Amino acid sequence: MAGCTAGADAASSAKNDDSVGSLPAAAQKIMDKPAYRAARWTYQVTDLKTGKVLLSNRPSEMAFTASTAKQFTVGAVYNTMGPDSRITTPVYTTGPVVDGVVNGDLALVASGDLTMGGRNAAEGRADDSFTAKTIDHVYGDLGTNAAKAPGNPLAGLESLAKQVAAAGIHQVSGNVLIDDRMWEAYAGGEGTVQPMFVNDNVLDITVTPGASGATAAAVASPATAAFQVSSQVKTESGSDVSLKVAADPNQPRNLIVSGSIGSDAGPRLTIYRIPDPASWARTLFIEALQRAGVAVAADPLAANSDATLPAKGSYPESAEVAKFQSPPVSAFGDLILRTSYNTGANTLLCLLAVHEGSTDCLAGLVPIRAMAAKAGLNASDVALVDGQGADPASMPPAQMVKYLRWTHDQSWGATLKAGQPVLGETGTLSSDGADSPAKGKIQAKTGTSAHGVPGTERILYNVQRLAGFMTAADGRQLVFDVAMSGGVYPDIATALAQSGKDVSSVAVAIQQEMK
Repeated sequence: MAGCTAGADAASSAKNDDSVGSLPAAAQKIMDKPAYRAARWTYQVTDLKTGKVLLSNRPSEMAFTASTAKQFTVGAVYNTMGPDSRITTPVYTTGPVVDGVVNGDLALVASGDLTMGGRNAAEGRADDSFTAKTIDHVYGDLGTNAAKAPGNPLAGLESLAKQVAAAGIHQVSGNVLIDDRMWEAYAGGEGTVQPMFVNDNVLDITVTPGASGATAAAVASPATAAFQVSSQVKTESGSDVSLKVAADPNQPRNLIVSGSIGSDAGPRLTIYRIPDPASWARTLFIEALQRAGVAVAADPLAANSDATLPAKGSYPESAEVAKFQSPPVSAFGDLILRTSYNTGANTLLCLLAVHEGSTDCLAGLVPIRAMAAKAGLNASDVALVDGQGADPASMPPAQMVKYLRWTHDQSWGATLKAGQPVLGETGTLSSDGADSPAKGKIQAKTGTSAHGVPGTERILYNVQRLAGFMTAADGRQLVFDVAMSGGVYPDIATALAQSGKDVSSVAVAIQQEMK
């Protein structure tokens, strides 16, 4: 039956004038699962070269984009700034330097560098820790299989501190401050988005079980006086893990890790999201300066303040004593696409706004929408609300496919495609299709929006989506978008085990049958 959806009742209502072709039996079997009895499947598959639609169902109907919208944010940055552009983070003195003493403050001007030397940025990359068994630490509070980001997270600050010392400075008589006025603080899905980042603005906490019944050990990194960590985690028999980190309401710098960890679980990583990135970076920078031999009179644990900073943008060039250059922004794009890094995507939105001459991050939607128009998309069908793809951002499959096909012909299109997760190999598709004949042949962005149903353990999916590129079994290059809306799972464990894998398995079935 052409263009059918899951279940007999749903299939009869799925026909429309835009439906093309018949689903592979393997794909239909997935859509017929009980979880999708009342779900809606929308999809389109198009030949990249000719533009011919090979398979579609409800391709003109809106569906939540979730994180597939990040392809627009990243694409717009490449389109306006160029994938090879870099970000420079400078450090200035606000007073004269006499005999190696800064008679004034030292100001690090935050510029939106997502890695600040971490994730092996010195090699021009922004590596993640996704594997078939682990997720990146930016989601370390959502799962118990997180791993630290690669590289030294303090590399950028250490470079700046050594440059300050190399400039002949051995003492700062005033304060050390982070100038984070590049844009107005923006509320993202995982907290405030500001232009200063160190270790993705999270504190990594490794919890190691003891003997059954004993308190587990908790060790934080990077090592810093910014926070003290204590453990209330109980070691239990088995391998189950449940961890939570919270600040003591009376002493916010004291973090308490609670929950339980199985004695057979081995060390597990959780994170604490930094509520004040500027103050966090200030403490870490002062500690780096001290390690470099630069004495600082100011209290390293004091809150950051812009009260004594000069007017924004008024630093004289002669006052610059250090600077750090990021990897190409394409490294940021790759990281965001592979890991589905929400805060990173919203940072790109803010950088786009600044490029437009605004400090309001939502102004970054202007070049995104202009790019969509240039790609020939219908404005009324492109409902994007931020950089990350939060609800209610929506788009029909036909428009998503049209955009992706357009990017292929842009000078930066190959860069955008190369940054996509690869089935069975990289990013959020690492754990899917490892044993599939389609492994390595599907490069696509995942998107997930789900919520618990109050009073039950059920999980309702607004959408599970996958959009990108595939090499068909016959060698043809295809562009596709598959979205499942309305799936219901009995519990979170079942949802996590099935939702993404089922949608990617539909894509695999299509990839294998397009001959």
